[in-house]
Amino acid sequence: MKTENIFRVFVSKRQSSLALQLKDLQGQVDAFCSTLPAGHQGVIFARVYLPDAANQWEAVQGHPLMQTSLRHCALSYVEQPMLNGCKVAVQLWATTAEVVTRSGEAQCQMVQVGGVKWLFHSVRFTAEEAQGLSAEQQTEEAFAQHIGWLAEMELNLREHCHRTWLFVRDVDKHYAGVVKGRNNVFDREGLTPETNFIASTGIGGYTDNREAIVAIDFLSVDGLHQKDVSYLHALEYLNPTHEYGVAFERATRLSLPEEDMVFVSGTASIDKHGDCLYRGDVVAQTDRLFLNIEQLLADGGMQLEDMRYAIVYLRDVADYETIRRYLEQRFPTLPHLVVEARVCRPEWLIEVEAFAVRRRV
Repeated sequence: MKTENIFRVFVSKRQSSLALQLKDLQGQVDAFCSTLPAGHQGVIFARVYLPDAANQWEAVQGHPLMQTSLRHCALSYVEQPMLNGCKVAVQLWATTAEVVTRSGEAQCQMVQVGGVKWLFHSVRFTAEEAQGLSAEQQTEEAFAQHIGWLAEMELNLREHCHRTWLFVRDVDKHYAGVVKGRNNVFDREGLTPETNFIASTGIGGYTDNREAIVAIDFLSVDGLHQKDVSYLHALEYLNPTHEYGVAFERATRLSLPEEDMVFVSGTASIDKHGDCLYRGDVVAQTDRLFLNIEQLLADGGMQLEDMRYAIVYLRDVADYETIRRYLEQRFPTLPHLVVEARVCRPEWLIEVEAFAVRRRV
């Protein structure tokens, strides 16, 4: 049987207590896992979304959803309120492979599927670890932890890390420090516009303690050759990120044994000069950002129909119904989640990240 990567977003069908919603999600996850050849072992990665991590994360951690249904997989969590009113949501990445091997803990785990090793690392600082450190320093420390783990396996950031998610407390205030910290790391590790950066989302998000300004999820990959990794551009639509002082790839394509996979970074309504288009018009901005994503995917031989999920970040919760209808009409079958999260530039009302897969004939 050919191996496929499958992506799902689970939200509770109950508008009720956290405990009942967790029970509902557990039932949905268990039913989905029953369709996988490896069962629950077939879940590669899960991210849990919460509206109030400080008050919810402890209860979520102790629930059977986490202790039983998701106990094998690499795991992350973030506070980004879901705008459909749910108290918890789960995003899953699974495989139809019959054999999945793994090592490490939930927050720092190697998952092997065939000849490819997926290395997930979710850095969440405790209050003690984060206390007194600036956004710049926390960013550098998070990267240092991932670089150290890679070094244990004789891997490195430039060649093996292909996706990051940077969640930033009070992003309007602290994003500049995060950018500076990341740039410092890349300078030391030899990542430049001439080599490569890393596909990334830098967005507002919180953990369960107030001292942590920064939380970062890393995805690195072992088992691919240099020719299997390419960086996608749409220069008639989006400019290179380094032109305005940040350092990430717009999109990265991995050529896996049976399919091509594209990580689309957080994408907004900008033009080839990096300027925001359609200020104040969330629908026009949404049209433009999907045009940008479409052009990035085209550079990798894909189409919007190849997207397997999308996470939608909205600055203003009042725009939710408009965007919900937009997505239902344009992408009726696409797994997605709409959350409240400040984007790194105030004029951007909406940002979308996506994952696309196309099977090789």
